[in-house]
Amino acid sequence: MLIEQRPSGDSEVIALVVDQQVELRARDGGREGHVYAVDAAARYLVAVDGEDAVACGAILALDIDAAEVTRLYVRPGHRGRGLGRRMLAALEDLAASRGHRVLRLEAGVTAPEAISLFLGAGYRPIPRFGRYVKYEGSRCFEKRFDDPGRDVRVVRRAAPDLAVTELVALSADETANRYSDTGARAFPLDPRAKFVVATVDGVGAGCGAIQPLDDQTVEVKRMYVRPAYRGNGLARRLLAALEDLAAGSHYLFIRLETGARQPESIRLYESAGYRPIPPYGPYVHSPLSLCYEKLVIAPEPIASELS
Repeated sequence: MLIEQRPSGDSEVIALVVDQQVELRARDGGREGHVYAVDAAARYLVAVDGEDAVACGAILALDIDAAEVTRLYVRPGHRGRGLGRRMLAALEDLAASRGHRVLRLEAGVTAPEAISLFLGAGYRPIPRFGRYVKYEGSRCFEKRFDDPGRDVRVVRRAAPDLAVTELVALSADETANRYSDTGARAFPLDPRAKFVVATVDGVGAGCGAIQPLDDQTVEVKRMYVRPAYRGNGLARRLLAALEDLAAGSHYLFIRLETGARQPESIRLYESAGYRPIPPYGPYVHSPLSLCYEKLVIAPEPIASELS
């Protein structure tokens, strides 16, 4: 599944929006006959499964700080697979990359599954805004990404966990975009890998794992923080939690690999005390791989966050 940006005039964007409007009008009885068309000012994302466009969503700037999530739609045959959550997460990341720190959205009372999705993703009810003020059947929501009072936790999770699955999929999408001209950079994950997840107000914001290489060494894998949550030290907390997990499991060394096109990752690892080493294992013949190692000495206080 690939999620990619498309222009508002794209034929598949238009088809998805039309199908969404037909479904919504059938549910709400027409909302006084009003139909929202494709907005040329919005920035659209489309999910592609094989050669088929199966979902869409957009963000529309309201002001410098705020944007609205709109046109979020998944074709009926692709529902129940977490695609709505992935699209919403991708739209949040797109908004964050454009400097928005507040996201608002609207759902009708005839779409309880959408309302449940938004509440589960950390959106809070707010009064109706903008064009929705006159619609009694509208329910509006907001999510902020700059609230210092947010509940941030780092917790252990099993690999089949839904948050882990979604975060790993988002990480794969971003990696594929960065290295699209070089072929796949999909290195295998050991089934014995142990994951930690960073949550913000109960929503998965980042993840990482360690997997054993030998009796003394583990490798950091699947380190990822969603763009909407970057710049707040979350990656450093995840890395520290993984080091604590390794030390608590009596490993002496941690190794990791990152790509040459990920300067923010390189800065994180070098500033955390990792030293460059020659490529090892599956990275020996990967020209864009950079490898690092660190001696695990003792757990840090952040270990108390793991549960």
